[in-house]
Amino acid sequence: MNKKIAVLGTGLAAGILCAAMAVNAFAAQITEDRAKSIAMEDAGISQEEVAFVKVKQDYDDGIRTYEVEFFTNDYKEYDYEIDWESGAILSKDYDAEYAYRGEKKRGTRPAAASSQEGIDQAKAAALQSAGLSDSQVTWGHVKADYDDGHTVYEGKFYYNNMEYEFEVDADLGTVTEWDVESIYD
Repeated sequence: MNKKIAVLGTGLAAGILCAAMAVNAFAAQITEDRAKSIAMEDAGISQEEVAFVKVKQDYDDGIRTYEVEFFTNDYKEYDYEIDWESGAILSKDYDAEYAYRGEKKRGTRPAAASSQEGIDQAKAAALQSAGLSDSQVTWGHVKADYDDGHTVYEGKFYYNNMEYEFEVDADLGTVTEWDVESIYD
């Protein structure tokens, strides 16, 4: 009889422990709305500026995530991968390729297109987007390219185990594509 009570007591204790862990794990999960908020806050975008948003759950390298994608009213595209439990931003991508189409001077190639001055200006624009300084990063290759009728600068740099890839419109000096991810991906 004492043995049965001990077994039942142990089983009951294990059940309560499992239930507590499940409730704790569930409570740690962020909601889809919170994932959207985290992405928009990081991008510096308000809900009023967003034309479309999509959120879906996914798994990446065994980690449950939210994929958040949204477009602004001026056609900028943002993609975020957010940890389902902690709300940490695992990766993000920004593409403003179509945002400035009406402002560009078609068919022109600036004189500084492939000069060191143009490359330095593109690096400065990328650093400003990241909120970093030149002394904090390690530079990869940065080069001029002619894409869709205009000159752009493509490049990458590394900071704190993250790889930042960018494209800067040479005419406007504006970052038009942006991708940040861990160097381990």
